[in-house]
Amino acid sequence: MDNVMSTVTQTVNFIQAKSLNHWQFQSFMREIDSEFADIPYHTEVHWLSQGKVLNRVFELSNEICQFTDSKGKDSTNFRDEKWKCELAFLVDITAHLNALNLQLQGCDRMITDMYDAVKAFQMKLLLWETQMHQCNLPHFPCCHVMLNQVGTTVFPNTHFADKLSALRTEFARRFGDFEEQKKNFELLRNPFAINVETAPVQIQMELIELQCNGTLKAKYNTAWPTQFIHSIPAEMPQLHLHAARTLCMFGSTYL
Repeated sequence: MDNVMSTVTQTVNFIQAKSLNHWQFQSFMREIDSEFADIPYHTEVHWLSQGKVLNRVFELSNEICQFTDSKGKDSTNFRDEKWKCELAFLVDITAHLNALNLQLQGCDRMITDMYDAVKAFQMKLLLWETQMHQCNLPHFPCCHVMLNQVGTTVFPNTHFADKLSALRTEFARRFGDFEEQKKNFELLRNPFAINVETAPVQIQMELIELQCNGTLKAKYNTAWPTQFIHSIPAEMPQLHLHAARTLCMFGSTYL
């Protein structure tokens, strides 16, 4: 994948960095009546920007190949079917990672929301891995395009399935602490549904008082969890402390 990203970066920067190349590329696109008139400038800083660049390069791969040929620049990779399959996979998986990243952003997002999003993504990775082995690609549209172009004998579905498996393993490693905190998240998310016997000993008495308080339960049903925490009375300091510790556990909602 590093070779793919390196080639994309060099190609886009070649087109965009020099004003003459950029102008000639735009003119070339107009001459061939391309659906797209330009390509975004690549930046290694912003992940979302990378996703847009990769997608546009994939869509314009034939046009970029023709243009770089006209400029005497090597276009070997853009003619290589396996390289284009690698590009397609990178486009698709980057789009999925960008979607997850957006899910994790926002001032109202709680750690429990982050846990849910990451857990769901890990399950998606397992599904995608299985489907990739079967060359069933409804969630990888660019890969689907390449599969139709090159056929199953060329399309490296097993290689990509291994990539998805490795990514799933990496997510499990990076977010291993999540599973250890699962009970704490459940308690924060819905203290009225938690089994008191499974709760930490120091909050069990307060938790019983909370679950038997009809007024607080009514407030919980109409408020966001972050708002409800402020409704817990001062007579339940251990519940307050537990909620505060859980909420402060992670300082960022960005990958």
